[in-house]
Amino acid sequence: MGNISGQMKEQQVMQWYELYYKDIYRFIFYMLGDRECCEDFVHDTFLRAYMAFDRFEHRSNIKTWLFSIAKHIVMDEIRRRKRRKVLSLFSSEHDFASPFNVEEYIENKETIEFMLEAIQKLKPDYRLVITLKKIEECSTKEIAEILGWSETKIRKTLSRGLTTLKKMNAMEGGGHFEQTF
Repeated sequence: MGNISGQMKEQQVMQWYELYYKDIYRFIFYMLGDRECCEDFVHDTFLRAYMAFDRFEHRSNIKTWLFSIAKHIVMDEIRRRKRRKVLSLFSSEHDFASPFNVEEYIENKETIEFMLEAIQKLKPDYRLVITLKKIEECSTKEIAEILGWSETKIRKTLSRGLTTLKKMNAMEGGGHFEQTF
């Protein structure tokens, strides 16, 4: 019996991997700002999902559950990085090959580069909420589920984070967020 459930578990997690790989990759990418470790953290997310499979209660949606696992991995990494280095997405020495191309999702390279750098400068709470809401297009209810916060806290944090981003945008000469935010 244990063998069958293990095999079923593996098939299920592989199916989730195919369905949600891009979402999890993009989330981690925006949270950490460099491609180098994205792949590893995506794999860690699905590995943890596999390990915690038996504890998954179908009260929450698979995607929000996977995001909450990825959130823990990302927050651990942010804590580990004493100094945050912002690596430019387009500098040749950091242009790691990836099966996922962020540019497909946002047309303007300048906007991606600016947003990525700007988001990296935000405190982690703002970064989480803005990435989940604006990049991943999660609902406020889903974000509340992923972070374990109230919807009111999500709305306040989002509002403050966006205000901070807009101030950065104004200082940079503006024009970066018209289409995106």
